[in-house]
Formats: sequence, C-alpha cells, structure tokens
Amino acid sequence: MFRTLSSDLPNFKSAQFKPGLNIVVAERTKTAKRQDSRNAVGKSSFVRVLDFLLGSDARVDHVLRRPELAEFSFTLALDLEGRVSRVRRSGGDAGNVSADEVNLKIAMWRRQLGKQLFGLTGAPNEPSFRSLIAFYLRNVENGAFDVPTEVHRKQTVAASQVPLAYLFGLDLSLLEKSKEIATAEKSLKELKKAANDPVLGMTLGKTQDLDAQIRTLRIQVVQLERQISEFQVVEQYALHRTKADELSREIRKINDTLVMEERRLGDVEAAISQESESQPDHSYVQQVYEQLQIALPDTVLRRFDEVAAFHRSIVENRKRYLEAEQAALVESLDEMRLRLQHADAERAEVMRILEAGGALETYNEIQQQLAQVKGRMTELQQRRETVDKWENANRHLQLRAAEMELRFSTDLSDRRSQIDEIAQLYSSYAYEIYGSGRPASLSVEPSKAGYTFVPTIGGDKSQGVKSIALFCFDLTMAVTAKRNGRGPDFLVHDSHLYSDVEGRQMASALTLAAHVAEREGIQYIVTMNSDDLKKAQDEGFRVFFNECTRLSDAPYETGGLFGIRFN
Repeated sequence: MFRTLSSDLPNFKSAQFKPGLNIVVAERTKTAKRQDSRNAVGKSSFVRVLDFLLGSDARVDHVLRRPELAEFSFTLALDLEGRVSRVRRSGGDAGNVSADEVNLKIAMWRRQLGKQLFGLTGAPNEPSFRSLIAFYLRNVENGAFDVPTEVHRKQTVAASQVPLAYLFGLDLSLLEKSKEIATAEKSLKELKKAANDPVLGMTLGKTQDLDAQIRTLRIQVVQLERQISEFQVVEQYALHRTKADELSREIRKINDTLVMEERRLGDVEAAISQESESQPDHSYVQQVYEQLQIALPDTVLRRFDEVAAFHRSIVENRKRYLEAEQAALVESLDEMRLRLQHADAERAEVMRILEAGGALETYNEIQQQLAQVKGRMTELQQRRETVDKWENANRHLQLRAAEMELRFSTDLSDRRSQIDEIAQLYSSYAYEIYGSGRPASLSVEPSKAGYTFVPTIGGDKSQGVKSIALFCFDLTMAVTAKRNGRGPDFLVHDSHLYSDVEGRQMASALTLAAHVAEREGIQYIVTMNSDDLKKAQDEGFRVFFNECTRLSDAPYETGGLFGIRFN
C-alpha cells in the first residue's frame, strides 16, 4: 500500500494514504478567477507523480522535467515485502532513483518492483513490470480510459493479452506459442509486401499468370533448341553472301544489256528487210517514152543501166554491213545468254549454300537468345516455387492458428470454475451499481491470438456506461490478481473516469470501491472534483473515506498540486 507522497518543492501538496478508499479532492476557491479551472489543479499530475516514482518513462514532455520542477525531488513511501520503503526521484535525474537511500538505475528499480508487487521471476514469457502497472495507474494522456482492455491508443492485442493473462492467472505458455504464430504471420506479410515492392525487387505475381508465362517460354526454348540442332555454320559466310550479291548485280546488268541488244537486233533485221524491198526501178521511164512514140537513145539507156548497177552495189554493200552487224549481235546475244545462264546457276549454288546454313554470328545470337529465354524461365520458376512455399506456409500457419485456438478453447474449458469466478465477480460489481436493469458479463473467449477479454454492460452505449464497465473491469482485475499473489494492493483512477458518470452511479461506484477495498485489503485511490463528490454524496454516498490531500485552483503560489503556476 501507499503511505505518503511528498516533495522538497515548498508548496507541494503532500498526501497521506490509508487502507480503503482514498480521495484526492480538487476544490474551487471563492477567490479563484473565472478562467481558472479545477481541470488544471493537478489531478492528473498527481497520478503521473505516483507513476513516475513507480518507474515510468520521463520523456522531455513529462511534467516533472519542466524547468520549474526538474531540480526538485519527489518521495513515495509504500509497503514492500512487509516493510515501509521510500523511493525518491527527480525530473533532473530521471534515469536514477534512491530506494531506501540506495541509488539504483531505473531499470533495476523496475525489476525490483516487478518482483515485489507482481511476483515476477524474470521468466522469458512473463510480461514486463511497466506493462502491468499501466493497468493500475491509467494515464489519460495515453488514451488509457478509452477501452478497458487497453492502456494505450491503438495498442496491439498481443501487447495487452500477456499482462491481462498474467493478472487473471491464465496460461502464459500458450500465449508464447500464439505469439510465435503471430510473428510468423507478420513476417510472411512483410516478405510478401517487400517482394511486391517495385523498388525492392521482383513482383511475385499470381500463380496462374506465372504458369502461363512459363509455358510460353518453354515453347520458345523448344523452338530455339530445334533451330540450334538443325543449324549448320557456313564457313566464309560473309564471302558467300558478298558473292551472291555480286552475281545478282551481274545478272541484272546482263538482263538490261540483253534487252538493249535484242532491241538493236530487231532494228538491224528491219533495216535489212527494207533494203531488200527498196531497189530502184527505171523501167517506167522507158514506158513513158514508148507511149510518146519516142525512142530513148542508147546512151540514155546505157546510163540507166550504169546507175542501177551502182545502186545495186551500194545496197548490197549496206546489206552485207547490216548482215554482219546482225551476225555480231546474234553472237553477242548468245554469249550474254550463256553468261546469264552461268551466273544464274552460280548464284543458285551460292544461295543453296547460304540457305543450308548460316553465319557463326547468327548461331551465337540464337544461342544467346536461348540463354536469355532459359534465364527468364528459371526466374519465373523460382518465383513460382516461392509462391508455392508462401502459400504452403500460409496454409500451415492457418492450421497452426486453428490448432492454437482449439488449445485456448480447451484451456478455458479446463479453467471453467476459475473463469466463472472472474465473470461472477465482474457481474456482481456491475449489479451493485446498476441493479438488474443492466445485465453485465466479463467473458474470456478463445482466439488464434490468445485470450480475448470482453467486458460488457447491457443497455445503452453511453460514455458513462462505458466508464463504469472499465471501473468494474479494473476492480475485478485488481481483486483477482491480489488474491492470486500476482498484483499489488492498490488501484488508482483519475477523475476523467467519472466525468460522464451520473451522480447515482458515481455514488454506487465509490461505495462499492470502499467496501471491496476494505474486504480485500487494498487501497482504492481516486482524484475527484469537489462538486462531483458532493453530487455523489447527494445521491447517497455515505461511506467513510480518507481525503488524502486537497487541491485547489487558488492562484499563484498556493494553488494546484505543485503550488506554482507555469505555462
């Protein structure tokens, strides 16, 4: 139990604790200005100071590390192992504490508190001291009053399950096994995410897509391998290719020349034919003279004969020339046709050689293409194997998760009397506050992740009802852990818990807390505004309580928990 809270800060409001119900009262003074508020008098800071002395982290934004407070130390006297111990700590030296005048590192102090308050032995599967104490001094700034089973906003299920399972006396070894499965599932998801990240590497793809690509590549491999097996490397391939090009050019040239020469031959043959048909005829002159009964002189006739003979000589000479030209053209054409025939035959042979094989460079290119296709196919096959492994791993994990859920279910079934006792305790507390109008239950359900705690109170889902559900859950947890030697003999609540609770329920809750604390031998410590306390008293709260300290909104030196004001 807590005994006293004090400080060497001159105006700090010291607290004296007693067994049972302890209330820190925040009072509004008559002289306080309108803008002053009891929400700023230090109720939450009071809880944070207690938590600070029980080893909480003290980051730079912690209230006790403010320049106005960092040089002062705070002291908590509490019962540890049957004697009163005193721990002192300051914001200026937050990494160390003085426990009964012995200087300790904060980590050592936490281990000592874990052993003495929660019976921790240091086993690997045990929760940490800080994860346990967080349920006893909930921090409103962390969202600890939002959900009964969580003490931090967005707290993972695994992070809350272990401490709650410990406090309620459940099997931590099963949780350790389920944690291994959860870790494996997380790793598998991260690996898949990384593999699908284009920045980090290849994309795995879907099974059917990979299979389709692999089949296509296999067809390409078969075709390329067939080409390679049938491929014949032609020596001096480039020279043969050049020769074929030269022969093609020569054939085109011969064909062009043949056309021209055949055209000339036709012209020569036409000229020869024309020369034969155009022999001059002078007989018509003699006929004209005979019709005129005039006889041509012999000299004239002789002259005509001489002209005709000359003309025949010229024609014959030209004919012989044309015939000689014709013979030369015919011979030239025959030679060109023969050359064309030889060139075409030679080109056909060269093309046959080229078509029968290829160059070494081409052969190497086909081999390189085959290697690339095989490499791509190997990569896809490896990705396919990876997908298979991950799918098998996922199925294996699902099977293990189902087995774990069955084991948790079996474990809870074996612990039925223990679970019923916890549920009965919670329901009885809710009944004390709401009566039979709101049925309440605290079930512990199995899941693949472990034990799932589900505290409920029937009726509307107002914030006031949710707050009472959290109050009953914490009280059930504290009593169960204390009975099993797994928890301390105190429970602390901030006034935020009661901010939306109606006066009648507030009176019932405080009365219940006082009776349970007295019956179970624990302290219930709560900070509360004076008007809320009066509201509860007006609704029938008559139980004795210890006002461990009184805070006020008095200004300047005397107001608040610390007796000083700062921005």
